[in-house]
Amino acid sequence: MSEPGHPPRRGRNSRGRPSPASLGVVRVEADFEDEYPGADRTCTEAYASLCRTGEALLGELDRRVRMTFGIPQAAATALAAIDGAGVPLTPSQVSDRVLIASATMTATLDLLEHRGWIRRVANPDDRRSTLIEITPDGTAATDQLLPGIRALEKSILSALPPGERAHLLDLLATILARASEVAAGPPEPLHGQRVRPARLGGQPAGRRVRGR
Repeated sequence: MSEPGHPPRRGRNSRGRPSPASLGVVRVEADFEDEYPGADRTCTEAYASLCRTGEALLGELDRRVRMTFGIPQAAATALAAIDGAGVPLTPSQVSDRVLIASATMTATLDLLEHRGWIRRVANPDDRRSTLIEITPDGTAATDQLLPGIRALEKSILSALPPGERAHLLDLLATILARASEVAAGPPEPLHGQRVRPARLGGQPAGRRVRGR
C-alpha cells in the first residue's frame, strides 16, 4: 500500500514513536484491483484507514493518560467503568464492561489497588468471589480523567463541523451494524485470488500463461 505524498507533522506516542495519524489515510497502489481480482480499492482504503484512525485515537489517549496518571489507558478505562457503575462490581463485570481479558484484568485491578484507587471487598452474595469498589482517591482521579478525555475528544473531532460529525456517526453506525452481523456468524477462512504484480517479482501481465 502506498501513502500520501506529503505526510503531516508527526506527533509521538507514549513510546516515542510517530503517531499512526501522521501517515494520513491509506492509499493502495494503482494496480491494486489487477493484483486482487474482485476486490474494491475504496473498501480496502476505508477499512485500513478506520483501523489506523482507531489506533491513532487510542494511542493519543494512552499517551495523555500515562503522562497524567502514570497508568495505561486500559487501566484508566477500567477505573472509569468502576466509577460509572455506582455500585461495586465483580472483576468479571469490570472485564465485560471494558472488554479486557480476565487474566489482564487481574493485573489491571492490582495496579489500581496499589494506587489506592479501588479496594477489593467481600462479596456478601458469593463467598468465593470479591467485589471491586472505588475509593475517594479513585473518585478524585476519575473527576480529573473524564473531563480531560472530553476535552481531547473535542480537540480532535472539532476538525469537523457539527453537521459532518452527525453524518460521521450515521456512517459509523452503518459500518458497526454490518460488522456486528459478520461477527455474529461463524468465522470464514481467508481466501481469494491474487495476481502477484511485476513490481513484487510476479510475471508481467503480457507474459502470464493461462491456467498457471
